[in-house]
Amino acid sequence: MVEFFHEIEQVERLHQRYDLRHGAEIARLDHFNIVVPDIPAAFAHYESLGFRCSETIEDGEKLYAAWMYRKQTVHDVAFTGGAGPRLHHIGFFAHEAAQVLRTCDIFGSVGLEKHIERGPGRHGVSNAFYVYLRDPDGHRLEVYTSDYFTGDPDHPVLRWSVRDPRRRDFWGNAVIESWYKEASPVRGLDATIQPLREANVDESAVRVGADGLGSVTR
Repeated sequence: MVEFFHEIEQVERLHQRYDLRHGAEIARLDHFNIVVPDIPAAFAHYESLGFRCSETIEDGEKLYAAWMYRKQTVHDVAFTGGAGPRLHHIGFFAHEAAQVLRTCDIFGSVGLEKHIERGPGRHGVSNAFYVYLRDPDGHRLEVYTSDYFTGDPDHPVLRWSVRDPRRRDFWGNAVIESWYKEASPVRGLDATIQPLREANVDESAVRVGADGLGSVTR
């Protein structure tokens, strides 16, 4: 679902209220990553709404994932192939890598390290320095920084091979199974949980490099 609006109530600007900042000092809600059964269809729909594509994961004619944007960053929405529709994660932007690491330190210091699902690490796609967390209800959150500017109208689409071990983690760390397989169900406009449709691609089945299995081919 995409929601359109033409005005919003203005509130106090807080970007220089350093005295109010706590924890990881999250700067803004940045993006949504959605698990969809048909990535080309999702891609075409968002492209028709004026979204542009920054990066993809591909294998020949097969599209495994896509990152799309309206603001001048890497993505406002990303699509990952899988049984869906489901919400993979909500991404929150922090200004510095130290704040991502501080997130991990805070979770460790209060005994909630089990809620750190993956990372910290560096994505190949988007260049983001990240950590993935699970909230008390099991929903996945990402705290990240260090993506790049996409305001150049000639910005080329960066295309990653699904067989490149750096695509999901630039340092080659293994991608755990839950990150590929688990996501949150979503509700439709009538508030009912949407039924899942099986995907036509499964990136986790390509066992190379960053996934900790198989041999690397490029």
